[in-house]
Amino acid sequence: MVGLYIRLSRLDDDFGEYKQVSNSVENQRKLLWEYVQELPDLRAEDSEEFIDDGYSGTNFQRPAFQRMLTLVKKQVVTTVIVKDFSRFGRNYVECADYLEKLFPFLGTRFISVSDNYDSGRRVEDRQVEIAMRNIVNAYYSQELSRKVISTFDQKHENGEFFFCAPFGYLKDEACPGKITVDEDAAQIVRHIFSLACDGFTTCQIAKLLNREKIPTVAAYNREHQVKGKARSQEKSEYAAWTGTKVASILKNEVYTGTYISQKRKRIATGAKKTACVNSPMKITDNHPAVVSSETFRKAQKTLKKAKKPANSRRYPLKSKVFCGNCGYAMTYQENVHDECCFFCNQASQTGNDVGCPEDHIPEELLNARVFTQLRTWMMLLETACGNVDESEQKRQKGLQILGYEADNLQTELGALQSEKLELYECYSDGRMSREDFTTQKDKLSSGIDSLKAELDKLHEKESRLRLARNHRKPELDDLMEKVKLFENETRLTCTMADVFIEKVTAYDKWCIEITWKHEELVEKALSEAKS
Repeated sequence: MVGLYIRLSRLDDDFGEYKQVSNSVENQRKLLWEYVQELPDLRAEDSEEFIDDGYSGTNFQRPAFQRMLTLVKKQVVTTVIVKDFSRFGRNYVECADYLEKLFPFLGTRFISVSDNYDSGRRVEDRQVEIAMRNIVNAYYSQELSRKVISTFDQKHENGEFFFCAPFGYLKDEACPGKITVDEDAAQIVRHIFSLACDGFTTCQIAKLLNREKIPTVAAYNREHQVKGKARSQEKSEYAAWTGTKVASILKNEVYTGTYISQKRKRIATGAKKTACVNSPMKITDNHPAVVSSETFRKAQKTLKKAKKPANSRRYPLKSKVFCGNCGYAMTYQENVHDECCFFCNQASQTGNDVGCPEDHIPEELLNARVFTQLRTWMMLLETACGNVDESEQKRQKGLQILGYEADNLQTELGALQSEKLELYECYSDGRMSREDFTTQKDKLSSGIDSLKAELDKLHEKESRLRLARNHRKPELDDLMEKVKLFENETRLTCTMADVFIEKVTAYDKWCIEITWKHEELVEKALSEAKS
């Protein structure tokens, strides 16, 4: 199979209209498909697109690339085509590892269209040129990143808000980078700090705010059409103030007029991982304060009292159980003497009775019900894989039969063409009259044309059958391998839940709904197998 790899970075939009159009997904797709159609050996293969839209080329932790790499390692994808080397990646060392070690070892052909590079027809004296191109791409990315970071650092040093203004403030239209107080929102912030200073806990403050019908941050931004935040949405129609939302405001030192620079930074250019900044820069009196520093310090005592110890053990459905009524995550209660359970604390935390179930769902009961449904889902997955395998076997058999038929027709065609050549030689040597030559030549030409027409029909059938290949088979096979790892399990484990379960929606202790991580993949595989 041919893998058409397409990558577009968000930074590609920043360097002029020509580059933005040149590197667009549509442009890359058009270029790659046209290239495939020009080469007969590639045109006969199945082709699949792998698109990473909005991902940096400085690392290879991109979803579509990793999916393609899995298929490369399984030798399902045998040819990889990109627009140019920079679309493949901008990290010189890692690019060299793929192009000079991994791909040659696996026998994977690599083609860069714009660079006129094809490892299947590689010329050794071009290796220096390819290495230099990768070095230039890596340098370009590092230099670009350095300039962007330098610009951001300068804005931080100047105390500029180049991102959205915090709740309680608005961007100053007259002075870019500065913020002004939004008095209506600031009144809500001051009210929260006042309650905290009076000794109320975050949950108690949330209940009071809900009782007073004070809008949440998202609701306020939407109602007041705050610039850049007007489309703010809550998770549920029952959204209300919670202890967590209150705490996020009480912990924000920005309300004292203090500007705090980045608290975390990437460990390296292109890296996803970030690290805490030991001492983030603070600029006092940078903008108008909503509360005094003394009020802020006093409110922090409430936060310290509200802290609870984290759960001491890891349980299978951690952060996966949601209330079927309000849509919020259910709270896990770890009991020492009684059994652990899940419950929805929306009513107790917000002070609003919105119809959420009052039952505490025992963890063991929920785990057992989920495990039963997981077993059923595994059987469905096995059926899907079996159907796909059966469909693939029929397809391969069909291709094999068409191949035999095409070989036979090609043999017949070759024989007629040889006979036609011999006929011409007889005529040129004078061993045959012109009339006989013309008659037999027309007969042979008619037979040749007929065989060519049959061959074209076979090739069309073969092309349609190749395109009918189920591209999800490798992913299903990977999933099936994971299923086999757990076939002897007798209860739900953390690993099983992490691999297969997206979330569990509980309406009560007897009615649950499970969203599987690979549900769409299995459903499509089943529907394609039936068709």
